[in-house]
Amino acid sequence: MGEKHFSAHNQQTEPKLIIQKIKACSQLLESKLFVLVLEYLLAIGNFLNTHAGKKKVKGFCLSSLTKVVQLRGKDRKFTLLHALVEQIISQDPTLANFHQELTEFEDVPGDSIKGLIAEVDVLKNELVKIRLHTKVFKSRNKMSPDGQFYKGLKDIIQKYEAKLSDLTKQCDEMKKLYSSILVKFGEPQNRDSQEMFGWISSFIKDFRSIVAEQKNYKWEAAQK
Repeated sequence: MGEKHFSAHNQQTEPKLIIQKIKACSQLLESKLFVLVLEYLLAIGNFLNTHAGKKKVKGFCLSSLTKVVQLRGKDRKFTLLHALVEQIISQDPTLANFHQELTEFEDVPGDSIKGLIAEVDVLKNELVKIRLHTKVFKSRNKMSPDGQFYKGLKDIIQKYEAKLSDLTKQCDEMKKLYSSILVKFGEPQNRDSQEMFGWISSFIKDFRSIVAEQKNYKWEAAQK
């Protein structure tokens, strides 16, 4: 059972998911447009705070991205996100395409980085058990003529050791990139990636929806 689980999981699941997370982390670290969008959002938030008698803030947690579609003005259909989109389109329309730098966030994120690392750790432990069972098998079958079986088993283990080594390197890279993201955006080091990437993914979806909504509105107005 251990060997089968290791083989199927290692080859088909972890490499692809880990590579996706590495790409997502790299895109988020390198995206300049997303940072500018956040700066616009901060400016609007401080403008509202000033008029409400509150102090300006230097930044905000990315969890606040979920609230931009909840904060509404006198017109209940007009949200803070509508105000953000309006400002960006009128002042710097190139920012409306910031999502093109974050293509890995188009879909809702799956496994968390912490979860993927834990799965690779499980694979490491399983391989240790397989090595142990192999040694026991060898010691109990010293006189066995089936040396070819043991050689084949040893070759398989070496093969998966190499693949697991690659997985471990990818995990280390993924972990390092994600840690840099948390530092860059001022998030706590224990912030779950699935949660944070989910906020960004939802924000992108809502942002694009309102951009499309406003474009349709302008087109309809032009037809009248």
